[in-house]
Amino acid sequence: MGAERLAVNEESLRPHARARAPIEPQLLKRIPHFKDIFPDEALWSLLVQLSGDDGVAYIERKRFAPGQKIITQGKFDQMIYWVLSGEVNIVARIKEQPKVVHKSQVGECIGALAVLRGTVRSADVVAGSEGTWVLELDWAITEKNPELGKAFYHLIALNLADTLDLAYETHLTIIANSVQLLREKTGQLMEQNRKLESLLSKHKIKMDAELRMDPGQSLSQAIANIKESLTLLEQEEESSNIDRFIIQ
Repeated sequence: MGAERLAVNEESLRPHARARAPIEPQLLKRIPHFKDIFPDEALWSLLVQLSGDDGVAYIERKRFAPGQKIITQGKFDQMIYWVLSGEVNIVARIKEQPKVVHKSQVGECIGALAVLRGTVRSADVVAGSEGTWVLELDWAITEKNPELGKAFYHLIALNLADTLDLAYETHLTIIANSVQLLREKTGQLMEQNRKLESLLSKHKIKMDAELRMDPGQSLSQAIANIKESLTLLEQEEESSNIDRFIIQ
């Protein structure tokens, strides 16, 4: 289903078209769904000229150097970004340590939720190793005209829907990969357990029944079993031979 087209009264916007350095209107095509919401390209030239009293455009193209912060955790602002080139890292503090929780790619919308909720930023957003170009939208643009505000809300809603779809697909992939890894690790542990049983038998060391690997055992129990078996092996084998049994 296509996006609803919203009409905007251009005449009410013209008094605010005083940006000192407006961007090229065609850059707006880089914003996902922009053409669906604003199908009249003649309006784009007006939108890129909109600014506050200081003459700074509400829509700007900006370059951020590698490692430079685009958004600062705990800060309040009303900027929304779209990645034009390069990579952007979302960095959150987990157990007091900074951790990259997401790498945004070209076309992704960044920072919209905090702006819509009117809350402070929940994470740092940092330019990737090669820097990045972004389109920056000052949400104050929505205050200039009710219909324009409605159009931009619609635009952000579509972008957030894309973000949710991407997050859902990513989580499904992570779950599938985790299940596959679990199966592989379980198979490796069972194979190593069989090798240990064979080696213990060779050295006439009996393994108790409760220490034998069962396919239904959990990974944690399997790891504990192998570690216990390795303790027995240390009595007969050199450390260099034991290393090959250690799970990496």
